[in-house]
Amino acid sequence: MHKYYRRYIFIKKVMKMDKEILKKLDERLAKGEISEETYKSIKARYEDQEEIEHEEFQDEGIEPDEEVGTGEKTKRVSLSGASKTSEVDCEYFSSSGASKVEGFLKADKAKISGATTVAGDAYLGEVDVSGSFKVEGSTEAEHMDISGASKFLGKVEAKKVISKGASKFVSDVNVEDFKSSGSLKIEGNFTGSRFKASGSFKLEGRLKADEVLLNPGGDCKILKIEGGDILVESGGGGFFSLFKKGTLNVETISGDKIYLENTIADTVKGNDVRIGPGCKIASVKAKDLKVHESSSVRSKTKI
Repeated sequence: MHKYYRRYIFIKKVMKMDKEILKKLDERLAKGEISEETYKSIKARYEDQEEIEHEEFQDEGIEPDEEVGTGEKTKRVSLSGASKTSEVDCEYFSSSGASKVEGFLKADKAKISGATTVAGDAYLGEVDVSGSFKVEGSTEAEHMDISGASKFLGKVEAKKVISKGASKFVSDVNVEDFKSSGSLKIEGNFTGSRFKASGSFKLEGRLKADEVLLNPGGDCKILKIEGGDILVESGGGGFFSLFKKGTLNVETISGDKIYLENTIADTVKGNDVRIGPGCKIASVKAKDLKVHESSSVRSKTKI
C-alpha cells in the first residue's frame, strides 16, 4: 500500500471544496445571477481538474477513495517527469524525471536516472544512480553505484560505494568498501575497511581505513590519514593522467606500511615507510625508512 496519506488528504479537501463551489454555481444559475455560458465554462474547468487528480492517483495504482497510509510495503514505485510524492516504502523504486520524495525513501532496489531529491532519510538496498541524486537526511545502504552527480547532506553508512561521477558528502561517511574514480568531496570524517580514490578528491576531515589506495589527479587534499597499509601513487589515472601527475597535500599520515609519491605532508609516522619520488615531508618517524633521492625530508626519527 502506498504512503501518500498527506497528499491524499490534501486532494480530498480540494475536491470537497470544488463540490461546494459547483453547488453554489448551480444556485446562482437558477437565480439568474450568471449566464448559462459562464456556468458551463466554470463547471468545465472544475470537472477537468477533478479528472486530473483522479488520474494522478491511478498512475500510482491508487483510486481517490481508496484507503491509504496503512504502512504496508508496496512492490514498485516509479516516478517520471516533474512529480512529487510523500514517504515511499517499496521493493523497487525508479525515477526518470525531476522528482521529489517529500519524506523518507525505503527501497530494496533503486534506479535513479533523472534528478531526484529525498527530503528525509534514505534506507536502501542496491542503488544505481546515473542522474542527479540528493538526500537531505541520513542514508543507509547496502551497495551504491553512482555514475551521475550525487549529494548527501546527512551521515552515510553503507557496505559498498562505487562513485564514478561527482559525489559530495556533507557529513561523516562510514563505508566498508569505498571506491571513487571521478570527483569526490567529503566534508566530514571517513571510516571504513578499504578506501580507494583516483582522480579528483578532497577530504576535509580524517580518513581512517585498514587499506588506503590513492591515485590523485591534480591537486588533492586530505586533512589526516590513519590506516594499516597506505599507498599513494601519482599517476592520476584516466582523464587526469593526460595532463600532469597529481599531488596529495595532507597534514599527517599514520600507518603500518606506507608508500608515498608526490606527497606534501607535515608528519609521516609508520613501521615500514617508503618515501618515493616527488615528496616533500617535514617530519618522518619510522622503524624502517627509505627516501627517494628526488624527495626531501627535513626531520627523520627512528622509532
